[in-house]
Amino acid sequence: MSRKITIKDIAKLVGVSTTTVSHYINGNYAKMSDKTKNAIKQVIDVTGYQPSVVAKGLATSDYKTIGVVIADITNPFISAVMKGIHDTCREEGYTVNFTNSDNDLLMEMDNLNRLKQQNVSGVILDAVFADNPLIKTLDNRNTVMVDRESKQINIDTIVSDNENAIYKFIKLMQHKGYQDIYFVTIPIEGISTREQRYQGFQKAMELSNDSNLLVLENKEEFQEKIINIFNQSKSKPGFFTVNGPTLLSFMEIIQTLGYTYPEDYGIGSYEDLDWMKVLRPGITCIKQDSYEIGRKAALTLITKLKRRENYIDNPQAQTFEVPTEIVIRGSI
Repeated sequence: MSRKITIKDIAKLVGVSTTTVSHYINGNYAKMSDKTKNAIKQVIDVTGYQPSVVAKGLATSDYKTIGVVIADITNPFISAVMKGIHDTCREEGYTVNFTNSDNDLLMEMDNLNRLKQQNVSGVILDAVFADNPLIKTLDNRNTVMVDRESKQINIDTIVSDNENAIYKFIKLMQHKGYQDIYFVTIPIEGISTREQRYQGFQKAMELSNDSNLLVLENKEEFQEKIINIFNQSKSKPGFFTVNGPTLLSFMEIIQTLGYTYPEDYGIGSYEDLDWMKVLRPGITCIKQDSYEIGRKAALTLITKLKRRENYIDNPQAQTFEVPTEIVIRGSI
């Protein structure tokens, strides 16, 4: 039994790319010479090549399915992002297939491969590590990233206004009289959101070193640093936490030391989680529009899918920032 002719065979016989053959099969002749078009037709006629229904569906996005790869589905931030993606895809006539990588790079790679095998039209990626070399192999025509941003942008990315939002918040704390302000975070390196937020903090504080950086790793060492800050500060210290989960961990530790806000210290955070409103007083924070991030990601991807056949090469990748707002409560 002879081997089935593939699109690669047609491209090789004609001397063109598989993309050009794909354009021909799907009737996209706008950027194709008559000579090339006739050559492809002749080879297809001679070989008896029959286009795969699956391949044709992928080329024209007929499957109307978006794959979404989430780094950590337990992250409170991501639930609103997922709803924004789901609602927007439904409005646009697409179904959604969500996967969870559980902060594991190998699982993320497996999720991407499985979605590819399932013939999804495109992928929205919340990356475990945005500078993973695998991401450089993704196609910007059918991929969008959310939240974490690569140092070299290869894929359209939807992010919050991280650096500038922190800068404005720290300036607000300074305006309220706080002089000793500390940035509280879990490990920063390699995570663009944390790096950008810390850059905004350093810029606002006019710091060139890490003297006001507190990294939550070892609980006992962290407690000692907090005690030293209170013993040495000539005025009421202020703290800013990189996100909601870090705020919760910070408050669990500082309450065991007997300090309360806003009497003994001021506290602010990036993210506005429901429980932060219930505290008395509530936590002043930077509210990011997680739902809008998901909505923007879905719309950006679907727009590209509709235009994909018009691209000769990958479109130049862009970063889209979704605005934030400061929610004033009584913690600073």
